[in-house]
Amino acid sequence: MSILLLLFVTFIAASLQAATGFGFGIVAVSAFLILLQSTAAVQIVIILTLAMSVIHWFKVRSLAPKLLVKQLIIGCFIGYPIGVVLFYLADIDTLKLAVAILILLMAAQNLVERFRNRNDETSFLPMNQKLCAFVGTISGTMASALAMPGPAVVSYLTQCELDKNAIRATVITTSTVSYSVSLILQFSFVGIESQTWESSLMLLPMVFAGLFFGEYISKFINPKLFKNITLFVLVASGVNILATL
Repeated sequence: MSILLLLFVTFIAASLQAATGFGFGIVAVSAFLILLQSTAAVQIVIILTLAMSVIHWFKVRSLAPKLLVKQLIIGCFIGYPIGVVLFYLADIDTLKLAVAILILLMAAQNLVERFRNRNDETSFLPMNQKLCAFVGTISGTMASALAMPGPAVVSYLTQCELDKNAIRATVITTSTVSYSVSLILQFSFVGIESQTWESSLMLLPMVFAGLFFGEYISKFINPKLFKNITLFVLVASGVNILATL
């Protein structure tokens, strides 16, 4: 039963990632931590998402604003080593709690901005170097510690003056870099067991199935629905993890 659940979750998470540019880590890490009860869940998600992100990146790379991506990635490289240290020191319950708190904080901040903009004219966050570097640092830390580089970037970019495709391409580009570096750091400083590689290979076909399905449904997602989906995924995943502690 747990194998079937892993396969199902992988397909859903991959579909969401392909459709919105993020979400695999949020859905898969929370579910895998519950099903596997091991921090190896994070490493499996890193491997699977890297495979999917590389394929996806070739299709959308031209849509990502180059300067914005550069500024975010600079911040990510500050966060990567911080995340590895946190991953090495944390136990399973601490990791689950950290994931839940971070996700719910991002969802709350996103929700507050929406209500604030209902009564006022729409205001956008600036895309300056310092703010991008700060967001990138959080993203890099979450990438190597929790296999979740996307939420911080998505939460920020959905409040900037960018269209859906630019947001999606930027998240995919930064995530591809983050997962590549995170896998190298995990392999070098923490170690990856053979069973983790085997589990990843078993789930890989469902990743590609979800990738193609998500690409198809992305054509029907308008900007408003895109933002609603991101908010729903953040809240549902955070609550789900807290419920299992």
